Amino acid sequence: MLIALAVSIALLASGCGREAPPARPLAARVTEIMAVNTPDAYVDTIALSRDGSRVAIGQRNGSIRVWTPADGTDPATFGVSRQAVLDLAFGPSGDLLASLGVYRDGTLRLWRPGAGSGPWSQMASVIVGQRCHALRFDGLGQRLGVMCEREVLIVDVAGSAEIGRLTSSHREELTAFDLSANGARVVTAGHEGDVIVWDAASASPVQRFSVAASRRPGRLPPGMPAPEVWAVVVALSPDGARAAAVTIEGTVYAWDVATGKELLMDANPEAGGPPNGSLRFTENGRLLASTVDRRGMRLFDLTRKTSRIAATGAKNLNAVAITDDATGFAAITSATESGKIVYDVEVWKMEPG
Repeated sequence: MLIALAVSIALLASGCGREAPPARPLAARVTEIMAVNTPDAYVDTIALSRDGSRVAIGQRNGSIRVWTPADGTDPATFGVSRQAVLDLAFGPSGDLLASLGVYRDGTLRLWRPGAGSGPWSQMASVIVGQRCHALRFDGLGQRLGVMCEREVLIVDVAGSAEIGRLTSSHREELTAFDLSANGARVVTAGHEGDVIVWDAASASPVQRFSVAASRRPGRLPPGMPAPEVWAVVVALSPDGARAAAVTIEGTVYAWDVATGKELLMDANPEAGGPPNGSLRFTENGRLLASTVDRRGMRLFDLTRKTSRIAATGAKNLNAVAITDDATGFAAITSATESGKIVYDVEVWKMEPG
């Protein structure tokens, strides 16, 4: 009798031998904007305001387009012709947009919208050089980090002037960076596979990690050398106490900065390099990162070392922008139509709690 009861309970718990249905995704798609690029223009970067009310894309022809999906109006289009847009970032308030463009000289520009639905206008510009690639505001929007090939510049937003410079000690060029929300720390990744956390004020290293060893499950084919591995995206928690990285192989790492302890190492044989921008800590210390197939996002619980699907779709994500508090994200997708590349934008909102 007791054995039969135990078997019955086990069958009920396991769904009578069937697998439990997958958990519902943690995010919902709230906006889809079709064919966002102007004719014959490649789209390389995307930005999303903290409250999710504005989304911007940057094109290789120098054009920047900004949508406010809630009002249903046409996008504001502006920029500098032939200044390919390498990166975009919204300030925390959403009414300041930074762009990094390059043609002969690399130029950081700050833009603000006009009253009502008025056009965006350039407020300031700073020459930063040709070899700069990425932008990141601090949590108050007072400072802006600019990643260049061998250094990170810190720009005072109000004065539109460089106020600090962190010279890299990486053996090779930088591949990714982040600035913590409190502005106290910077994390950089180099092509040699090192990830370094820095004190922003003293420009001195605080902790160093390495992702250079391949973590791809399984053995390499005979005669094949070990692959070069480096971090494609990195992130710092808002207080700078934790760092994370995703490698060209798609392996996800997270560390405690003070102790150097590895909090997470997630490797998958099917994973590939993540899209730009697809890594951010949430305010409660969890980690939002791209899925192994580049068609969605997942949320890592660093304490339990588990993950859940946050969102998934039918198209590959080319680039991702995550809000500062990781409550939403936007993604660029692409398809070929009549021999031309057409880009779409999807905006997702994380479910409360």
